[in-house]
Amino acid sequence: MVANKDFKVLVIGGGNCGLLIATGLKKHGISYTVFERDSEHDFIHKPRDWGMLLHWGTEYLYKPLPPHLQARFKEPRVDPSIEVFDPIPYFNAATGEIVKSVPTKEINRVSRRKLRRFLFDGEDLNVEFNKRLRNVEVEGDLIKATFEDGTTAVGNMIVGADGSNSKVREFLVGHDAAQEEDVDLTTINFPWGGYTDEQARFLRSYHPIVQLSFAESMGSALLALLDTQNPDTKTWAFQNYTSWWGPPYAKDLEDPAVRTKFFKERMSKWCEPFRTAGVAVSDDVVIPIFPGKQWSPTMEWDNHSGKVTLAGDAAHSMLPHRGQGLNNAVKDASDLVDAIQAAFTGGKSLKEAVTAYEEEMKPRGAKEVAASREQAESSRNVETWKQSSMARTGHSRT
Repeated sequence: MVANKDFKVLVIGGGNCGLLIATGLKKHGISYTVFERDSEHDFIHKPRDWGMLLHWGTEYLYKPLPPHLQARFKEPRVDPSIEVFDPIPYFNAATGEIVKSVPTKEINRVSRRKLRRFLFDGEDLNVEFNKRLRNVEVEGDLIKATFEDGTTAVGNMIVGADGSNSKVREFLVGHDAAQEEDVDLTTINFPWGGYTDEQARFLRSYHPIVQLSFAESMGSALLALLDTQNPDTKTWAFQNYTSWWGPPYAKDLEDPAVRTKFFKERMSKWCEPFRTAGVAVSDDVVIPIFPGKQWSPTMEWDNHSGKVTLAGDAAHSMLPHRGQGLNNAVKDASDLVDAIQAAFTGGKSLKEAVTAYEEEMKPRGAKEVAASREQAESSRNVETWKQSSMARTGHSRT
């Protein structure tokens, strides 16, 4: 395409992937708007948070940032003071034995909420809130998004960064093909900020940031620092995650009180420090529960001459057992910004640039979805896990 100063990108979804795309576009002077389904209040104050491993994707998160944010790159970390990340211990949940400590070259852990605020506040991005996408239409050389409030937006391109239940994905591949695949795995994942200083010191005594565990018939668990001590409450925030195969399913634990009781009783059977972390959670905490799902970009789709594409969880939603979701999402964002810039400056047509992006992203995403499922399966018992990709090669790319 010929360079066009009026070229505009509609980014659907204000998660970290969508915000990083917007940050990169703004850095290169390309017009964009992010459309976020939540209200501004919920977007900023929503309590739901979790940590994410950042390793091989670091360079791709760094690249789209302007210089002033590059200089503040440590801020989204769960503990910005930690420079050297110790090998991550993987415990036998039944015995407390460390099965293996996995090397962590160039790895860190960031808070989902901190990273989102870092990108949103750091660049004063153009975000419209309360915008739930209803449908997408191609209108000649333009693309139109219609939202549930009746408003519309028109641009030259739409990027679906709208998560694992993406409406943009549904436009590209159809309703049925866009649906996630059910995995016979149920997960509980939530933050809790009520740990005392004494408890936090104990929970960090095995590893200052994160530790994981698994055992036959028990499933998996993760315990990770989410934020350092709150100066007002003097308490610490940690992320609690556990998953298991088979029943009980999410539908069996719909009552919040029953769910919290189930979680605490479950973790009371775990080795330390997971036992202490789980039992300490208040009885009145409402704990979320999720059925396991994934979606892999294994089919062809028409990107309408580059006018519509996907990134992040919309393009490849995967189980968390290899810690690859953020790394793949930020590579998508960085590569897609490069592709759009090439089209914006006239170096390539939009179709050429976006198709080249998808030709790399789709097989990479499909491999990682499969590898993450395989890693989750390996955690069914200790001996199987010892032969897994995590035990052999750590958090390396597929």
